[in-house]
Amino acid sequence: IYAWDALRAIMMLLGIVLHAAITYGSHDYGTFWPIKNPENSILFDLMVALIHFFRMPVFFVAAGYFGALLFYKKGSKQMLTNRVKRIFLPLLAGVLIVYPLAIFAFSYTAAAFIHAAKPFNVAWNVIVSGRFLPFSVLHLWFLYFLILYSFMGWLVARLFNRETAFTTLSKTLFTYILQNSWLRVGVLSALYFICLWWIGEPSLTTNNKWSIELPIFMTYFLFFETGWVIFVTKTLEKLSNYPKRQLGVAALLFLTFIFTPWGDSIETLYVREGLAALFGVLFIFGFIALFMTYFNTRSRVLSYIMDASYWVYIIHLPIVAFLPGLFAAFAIPVFFKFLMALSLTTFICFASYHFAVRNSFIGKFLTGKTHKSSNNWGEK
Repeated sequence: IYAWDALRAIMMLLGIVLHAAITYGSHDYGTFWPIKNPENSILFDLMVALIHFFRMPVFFVAAGYFGALLFYKKGSKQMLTNRVKRIFLPLLAGVLIVYPLAIFAFSYTAAAFIHAAKPFNVAWNVIVSGRFLPFSVLHLWFLYFLILYSFMGWLVARLFNRETAFTTLSKTLFTYILQNSWLRVGVLSALYFICLWWIGEPSLTTNNKWSIELPIFMTYFLFFETGWVIFVTKTLEKLSNYPKRQLGVAALLFLTFIFTPWGDSIETLYVREGLAALFGVLFIFGFIALFMTYFNTRSRVLSYIMDASYWVYIIHLPIVAFLPGLFAAFAIPVFFKFLMALSLTTFICFASYHFAVRNSFIGKFLTGKTHKSSNNWGEK
C-alpha cells in the first residue's frame, strides 16, 4: 500500500527537521532538548510546534493499520514474531548504541555553545563518568510504545476475533463513523479532547523515559487503534476525500491556536484543548487523504526513501545534536546554520544507509529486506 508506506516514512523523516529546528528555537525545552543556540528565532518554535502536533499521531495511525494488516493477513503468531524482530530488537540495539553517542553529542554542543576551551574533552568526560548507560529511550520512545501497542492490539483483536452480537455491532458502528467525513472528525476529536484533558495540557507531549506516563501512553494508543479499526472496517478508500480542505482548515485553526492571546483560566485551557484536538484530527485525516490521492502509486524514489527511513531516523539524533556544536563559532545567520545542520544530517544518514546498511545484515535486521548491490540511488 504505497500511500501508507510513504506516509509512515515521511512522518518518520520529519523528525530530522524537528530536531534540527529545535536547537535554534527561542523556547526553553528543558531537559527534553538541553541545547540551545545563543542566536535563535521564534520561527523555529513555530516549525517545531506545527510538526509536533501531527507527526506522531499520523505515524501511529499508520502503524496501527499495518499492525492489523499483519494480524489478519499473516496470523496472530506471525504478527507477534514480526513485531519482536522489527521493533523490539531494533529498540534494544538502537538504545544501546545510539544513547551514548547522543549523550556525547549533546554534551559537546552544550559546551561549544558556552565557548568551553575543549568541548570534545568535556563530552568525553561525561561519557566516562557513566552517562553512557541508557537512562532513557530518547527519540526511540516510539518503538518502546509501538511494541507495547502491538501486544495490546493483538490482545484486543483476539478478543474481538469472534463473531458475536457485540463485535458485529461494534464493527458496524465503527464502519458507519469512518465512512462519514465530519462524523469521524467529530468522534475522534472528542476522544482526543478527553485525552488532552487527562494530560492537562493543550498539546500532546512526549514520553521519552522508560517509565510510562499513562495519559500520554493511552493517547497514542487511541491513534494506533484508529489505524487498526480503519483496516478492520475496510474504510481506507473512504478517507481519500478532501485532502486540501482538511489540511487548509487544520492550518488555519493551528495559526489561530498559536497567535491568539489566550488567558490563564481553566475555561480557556479547555477551549485550547478542544481546538488542538480538532485541528490535530483534521491534520491526521488530511494527510491520509493527501497521500491516498497523490502518492498511492509505485515510485522508485519513494520506495528507496521508505526503505531508508527506519535507519535514518534511528541514527540521526547524535548527528543532528553534534553538528550545531561544530557551527557554534561560525558568524553566519541562524537560518543558514539550521539549513546546514538539516542538510548535512540528512546527507550523512542517507549516505550511511546506501553504502553501509542497505545491502548488509543491518538492513535485513531492520526491515527484513535484502537488496541487490547497486551504484544508483533509488534502484533495487
